[in-house]
Amino acid sequence: MKNLNLRALALPLMLALGATVSYAAGLVPPRDLMLVGFLGYMLIDCPPFSNVAATGLTTVKFDNLIGYTVDRIILELGGTALTKAMLTQIRVLANEKEIINDTGTNMDLRNQYRGITANAAYLAIDFEEIRARTIVGQRVGSVDTLSAGINKLSAEVTITGATAPTLSSFAMLSMAPQADKQYNRLIAKVANRTFNPGGAGEFVFDFNYQRVPFSFVKRVHLIGATVTAARVKKNGIEIHKATNARKNFVQTEFQRTPQANMFTFDFVLDGNLSDALPLANAQSMEWYVTASGAGNITMLVELLDLLENN
Repeated sequence: MKNLNLRALALPLMLALGATVSYAAGLVPPRDLMLVGFLGYMLIDCPPFSNVAATGLTTVKFDNLIGYTVDRIILELGGTALTKAMLTQIRVLANEKEIINDTGTNMDLRNQYRGITANAAYLAIDFEEIRARTIVGQRVGSVDTLSAGINKLSAEVTITGATAPTLSSFAMLSMAPQADKQYNRLIAKVANRTFNPGGAGEFVFDFNYQRVPFSFVKRVHLIGATVTAARVKKNGIEIHKATNARKNFVQTEFQRTPQANMFTFDFVLDGNLSDALPLANAQSMEWYVTASGAGNITMLVELLDLLENN
């Protein structure tokens, strides 16, 4: 064998295995990654947050993430006292349009439900599904900034009651555009609403989202101590009905981790993103919750959606 290039043989194998390659190690120059198509993660620092204070709004512009696919943004909490409960609102905006609206506490509950271990110092803003069955499914919802036409990406975090806090972030990225051209414009969104049943009984709750192509529901979380059961009908047919006990049993069977005081409709329970609930063919949608009494219920809707929708 003449002129055998071991490096040339090793690189495609690493990529096929989805290996994470470190630029810092000097193993693979960035130019080579561009040529062969990098399938692993890049791990980079995000720009600093501005005006981090004990109470107030802090912001960051993710200018260095543009041109890539953003799979995850991880917040790093520090200082004398800064907990996830003190992050009372987290908003992510793409082209100045809100795509994520949540709190630190509820984001952590959603992550733990998916089997992500809680860590007091870190909080993941997840666009991908790290437990998906396939690589393509894993990254459906990751923010492919090129395919989605995103040239501005930012976050706003409201801090309440901290003591000398520090807040920074880093990102897990992959190359853009993503390989699956049919779905690489889809973005994982989280919409946030609150409603208040007047007392005990079953109530219809508002689910007013556009029934348009390329709009899918992954999960709906109902967070509140009074929720005991829920059901949903699509086009007049009941497609999901469960009590807390039934829901917890099924979700545990699929290695999810049900959270206290959080009722979750999970349409991608088995990790197959193709099971997400399509809204385009819904002539009617009816959502019902059974409550044990009056009390606020926060509804968090995880969508796979085009930037221009909803």
